[in-house]
Amino acid sequence: MSELKSLSLLEIPTNDWPKLRDLWATKPTISPGYQCLNIFIDWKKREPELQIKILTLNESWQNDGTFLLCLKLNEQIEHLYFNTLNDNLDGLTEALGIVPAVGRQYFLFGYCSRLLPSAKSYFNRYPDQKVHTNETVWYHASKELVSSFTIESPPGITLKSLEIGDAPTINEIWPHREPGSIDFVNRLIKYNVNVGAYDDSGKLVAWCLRLPIGSLGLLQVLESHKRLGLGNLMVRYLSKKISALGDEVLAPVVHVNTPSRKMFEKLGFQPIDRVYWSFGTA
Repeated sequence: MSELKSLSLLEIPTNDWPKLRDLWATKPTISPGYQCLNIFIDWKKREPELQIKILTLNESWQNDGTFLLCLKLNEQIEHLYFNTLNDNLDGLTEALGIVPAVGRQYFLFGYCSRLLPSAKSYFNRYPDQKVHTNETVWYHASKELVSSFTIESPPGITLKSLEIGDAPTINEIWPHREPGSIDFVNRLIKYNVNVGAYDDSGKLVAWCLRLPIGSLGLLQVLESHKRLGLGNLMVRYLSKKISALGDEVLAPVVHVNTPSRKMFEKLGFQPIDRVYWSFGTA
């Protein structure tokens, strides 16, 4: 992580991270928020050397929950998660204007529609960069809905947690992979709940992981096993695992991916917001 500018952002000590997280407990479906902070608290405990910093503009974070969470997984992967409980975005936008970038600007990960003005202001710092933003529909499944989900595997299919050895397969097929993203997939498998579907030969044929923002993610079914209902099954299975942890079940689906959106809506998921991923290129 790059050096912070003097007299700029305040780093929140790791022993205060739970206090910050708990400020978000009343808004469990906001991205990024309670689930995101809780997941990264867990990651840091499991991997103390992991390069995570939570920054804020001043001590007012203790009241308004403003944070910038900077994650560096390797030289290619720099994620920035940010939010505020303050209705006024000026403080958050100012903080985003101070946070330094390393080599390239940060990849803004999974931020809700309310934060679009702050994200736009951040990228205005890079007038020579072309900004790419992926828009997703943010779906929510109530606890009552998830409790009604049944888990019935097709013949010849076994469901179980993924293994680190599955990471290359998942990363290779992931449409949003980038250089170094294998490290991201590795940690999702190691630290978050997940599910894989394996055929009788032990081959991984479908999967769903949990993103750092707490939602379902990286849902995929091999072409050879489509039209068997495995995507639907992955969603139902992992939804129940997440709900069993006491967390809300959420899912971002690319807005233009009509078949996937229809699947989630058929299951009973309700759209509650839009969530965005933004990055810039020369």
